[in-house]
Amino acid sequence: MALTIRFGPYELDTDSRELRSSSGRVRLQDQPFEILQLLLAQPGHVVTRDQIRERLWPAGTFVDFEHSLNAAVKRLRAALGDDAECPRYVETVPRRGYRFVACLSGEEPEPAAHHVRLAVLAFSNLSADRERDYFSDGLTEEMTAKLGQVCGDQVGIISSHSAMHFRNSPLSVQEIGQKLRADYVLVGSVRWEGERVRITARLVKTSNETQLWSEIYDRHLTDCLEVQSEVAAKIARSLATELVPPAPPAASPPDAAAYQSLLKGRYYWRKTADTGVMQALSYYEEALALDPTFASAHAGVARVHIVRAEYYHEMPRLALKKAREAAECAQRLAPSLTDAHLSHADVTRFLYRDPAQSRASYKRAVSLNPSHEGARIGYAKMLAAVGEFPQAIREADHARELDPMCLTANATSAWVRYLGGDYDTAVSLCRDTLEMDNDYVWANRLLGGALLASGRRNEALRTLERVVESQPRDPLSLAWLAYARTVTGDKVHAVDLLEHLEQLADERYVSPYHMAIVHFGLGDVEATCEALRRAEEDRDPMLANLNVDPRMADLRQRPELIASRAW
Repeated sequence: MALTIRFGPYELDTDSRELRSSSGRVRLQDQPFEILQLLLAQPGHVVTRDQIRERLWPAGTFVDFEHSLNAAVKRLRAALGDDAECPRYVETVPRRGYRFVACLSGEEPEPAAHHVRLAVLAFSNLSADRERDYFSDGLTEEMTAKLGQVCGDQVGIISSHSAMHFRNSPLSVQEIGQKLRADYVLVGSVRWEGERVRITARLVKTSNETQLWSEIYDRHLTDCLEVQSEVAAKIARSLATELVPPAPPAASPPDAAAYQSLLKGRYYWRKTADTGVMQALSYYEEALALDPTFASAHAGVARVHIVRAEYYHEMPRLALKKAREAAECAQRLAPSLTDAHLSHADVTRFLYRDPAQSRASYKRAVSLNPSHEGARIGYAKMLAAVGEFPQAIREADHARELDPMCLTANATSAWVRYLGGDYDTAVSLCRDTLEMDNDYVWANRLLGGALLASGRRNEALRTLERVVESQPRDPLSLAWLAYARTVTGDKVHAVDLLEHLEQLADERYVSPYHMAIVHFGLGDVEATCEALRRAEEDRDPMLANLNVDPRMADLRQRPELIASRAW
């Protein structure tokens, strides 16, 4: 008989064999699912290891039982965002088994933070001039951000990055809604007529393709921000006013030409990884030259410099100082701007090494726009860096729900699990990410690292060698491979790769933290400490992960180094 069991924000459907949370379906493999079913059948009682063995591995099945059981329980806890040390759901009973310790609910599930989900599909550019695409794309992104602010916790706004995948799609609105798990979509188009813009918007319910309303806005370019506010407010009313808090008053519109420059910058900002950041920076600076009080452009400049620090375009300390100045300007001009608080959070984490202040700024950014996947990604990384893995996983997975087709969001879910020691799930998530883009470098590197940490050394080496073949001058890929060589005992080739890194350092900035990892793998403690000292001086963003990075686990066992902070 089909049964739905509810606990906390979760519900388990035994018929469809699905675990769902307030933000959608939760990925759970067969063995963890079976264990959860066993536990839920006897809440508060111990389910013995023998009972689990009989259910999952009956007589005649030959497996490494201890390893397989521990891995399955670890995956279950990861899916629930649970912690073995302070369990909310699954408690370990030493030498006996496991116990489900949360209360079950016979009532309706807890109110979902994002009970209703809406996607803003790519606005179509109906003009013959394809160079105007930046405007329709930018309008889509700005509308998405505006709705995230207006709707708060009550309506989940799916990231424009994922919604953009359905540009010019032959799929019906209903099919798109199913793929994005969106209850409603906003469909729009833009047509230019001289300096005037005609914007058409339609709100459609995806389940039956019912059009709730449509509107045409024929405005001068300077009125486009007003149109955004108008459409956002109308959507809020259409989704039932009681769900959505009153919209804040609209800010004074920026200079029209500055607004166009901002949209051009956003167009390049959406490019994969760091490929469009310099073009984005150029347009953001152009916007500020036209309107120095344009807070969104200041925030854009800050975001670009933070990415330049993370991708080592220059010494991170220099890039982060530029980001700090831009973030402070944005906060002064617009205290409720999400990107301003997100940038401030990153700056305080990397430049000032202040986890408490960065935590407060991340939380403020998320509260201002709960649908901002970038804020949740940054918060997840910070939480993982300080060892708060259950909450880091929840934030990362929430970001992935908001932006299911974003490579960064998917890789972040893998990254926080890698740092937390859940290598099997990290491997699985990396492979899921690479199904979307097999050339995505971060996911390939991380896949190699997770395979290495899980003991699959040959597969890890092959993976990292392929990355270096495709990116022969990428210092991070070279460092990951060099470290893997040290783990497998091939120190000769590791030294060759280290020398290659040192040569590259004459041409471009090379992360001293990654150099430290290679030196430590080679057993050179003095060089390791020197590299970590430079990483501290240069404010290398990766240094924030020193206390949880699996590659530095042995270093953390050297109390004399930790106590003296020899670097």
